[in-house]
Amino acid sequence: MCNWIYVTLLLIFNRWLNPLFKIGHKWKLEPDDMYSVLPEDRSQRLGEELQGYWDQEVKRAQKDAQEPSLVKAIVKCYWKSYLIWGMFTFVEVKDFHTVSCFLVYVSLY
Repeated sequence: MCNWIYVTLLLIFNRWLNPLFKIGHKWKLEPDDMYSVLPEDRSQRLGEELQGYWDQEVKRAQKDAQEPSLVKAIVKCYWKSYLIWGMFTFVEVKDFHTVSCFLVYVSLY
């Protein structure tokens, strides 16, 4: 019963992808068909940021006579953004579940 609600909301909130889906349905997508990436999300900037944390992790590991951990470098680099997006996702999923169950409950009457 909740599936059609989920699909409907998914279609509504992902409308910005419809033009890309239409192009991809007609022919193979090319790099020029894709949306532009924001400067702060470009791989060069993100790679350089991660490289800085990796260098710090290598120095720490050498000082402590341990192996450097890529996982630690990634967590130190991106934990803030993942925490923020995780909270938004939690609220969205929680609200979606509450709304969908409410609609199912209302539809029973």
